[in-house]
Amino acid sequence: MTGQTLRASGKRSIEIKLGVSFPERKGTQRYQTENYHIETWFFFPTSLQVNHWNYSPKQFQQLLKNYIRLRPPTIMLRKLADSCPVTLEEISRLIANDSGDNAATVGYEYRLKMFCLTFKRALHLEARYINKLSGEKREQALQNFTNMAVVILQSYRVMRSNLPTQAVANARHVVDYCDEYLAIVATRYGRKVLNSLSASPAYDELRNFWREEMLYRKENYLASFPSPLADNEQVVYRLNTLKKYISSPMYLDIRRRRGETILAHTIAGTAAAIAMIFATGVAFFWQGKYGALSFQLFLAMVIGYIFKDRMKEGFRARLFSTFRRWLPDRQQIIYKNLRQPVGRCNESFVFVDEQHLPTDIKTMRHQVHRLDIQNYYRSEDILHYSKHVRLRHSNQLFSGMNRSIMDITRLDIMPFLTHTDELHDEMPTLDDDNVVYGEKVYHINIIRRVTDGNKECLLERARIVVNSEGIKRIEPVLVAKDPGEEQTGTVTLLPAR
Repeated sequence: MTGQTLRASGKRSIEIKLGVSFPERKGTQRYQTENYHIETWFFFPTSLQVNHWNYSPKQFQQLLKNYIRLRPPTIMLRKLADSCPVTLEEISRLIANDSGDNAATVGYEYRLKMFCLTFKRALHLEARYINKLSGEKREQALQNFTNMAVVILQSYRVMRSNLPTQAVANARHVVDYCDEYLAIVATRYGRKVLNSLSASPAYDELRNFWREEMLYRKENYLASFPSPLADNEQVVYRLNTLKKYISSPMYLDIRRRRGETILAHTIAGTAAAIAMIFATGVAFFWQGKYGALSFQLFLAMVIGYIFKDRMKEGFRARLFSTFRRWLPDRQQIIYKNLRQPVGRCNESFVFVDEQHLPTDIKTMRHQVHRLDIQNYYRSEDILHYSKHVRLRHSNQLFSGMNRSIMDITRLDIMPFLTHTDELHDEMPTLDDDNVVYGEKVYHINIIRRVTDGNKECLLERARIVVNSEGIKRIEPVLVAKDPGEEQTGTVTLLPAR
């Protein structure tokens, strides 16, 4: 169902990548939907004081960034090389027919970007496949990797050189950007394969190809070619900008929904109505007893107003707590091509007590402690972050793509480290002249439960080791599959990185 990666993004942030694949749907229903639910429990040591007194849902929203990315078609490198001439000929025809209108530009620009992304994914799959082989099979696969990459790049550059002279300047720029990107991914994956293999005839052939592509980049695209004598700041900036430009068809735009939902307005109105009924009832009672103009009625109305205000807030809080499942703290609309709504992302943040944890989460949390004493004493503040994503019009959304997405979450944890102690503690030893210092760290445990549209669940637990300066390392701990039943403790122990 899923594949996920938890890693540190510098010392400040953690990044969680979750790949979700959706099954093929039969029929041609227009309004087919796909959804998945991600729940994350953060277990903070109480000494960090990450609790509901110090952090509100709005503060967590400011620390969190979400991305949803589609995935390009999966085509093997050989098949891509075979279809390359036809694909590039169609793109050339679109460019030749470009009269400068926006529709034509979007057509060939999209096709060129998809060609680049498909080439990158094909290289990625081929490199991963080569690393699984050995002996003669690896040698043959390595040679095919080089030959097919050469065919694809040469075909593209022939198309580039044969662009019609009347082609608009924008088309030439797009073709050049894509050529630069193709050279970059070819050298990147070529280097990746070379680093994992030993010398052989096919290895030498790939190395020669890699050097030729590096020289091609240096000669034609010096702005994205790194130099050992410079800080390469502008090179990195250009590489990231180029990557975002080429990958733009894959990213879905997520924007905050404006205004409250109808349910939220209904709850607030209901609470106000209940409070108003109380205040009006008090006024009618005292008016009937003491008359319309009396000091007693005036006093009763003041008291009634005071209690009405408190009752409204109390009922409002109670009703919002009751209907919290349907009232997310943040509701976002997902767009494709910046203007076409294709889904919704609802997020909730709430601190929970340990006794209110689901059974499977509680079972996983109690397993594999660093110290046995933690089984007898553990004081933690638990934050539950829930994200539910619903994608509509899935047939149109995944048209020409893999039926899968990459869900990316980034969380800045530096505000949680405000109350950490000094970086090092002095440690006594037998040698009076030898002073030893031990680094003081804190463990933030994370448990994630992912549920797809088929109700299939995957549990994962990781440990973030932090100090006063930020993230020190991340250790995977447990992974367990839960097919919809309560967790029984059957888990897979992963080695710490």
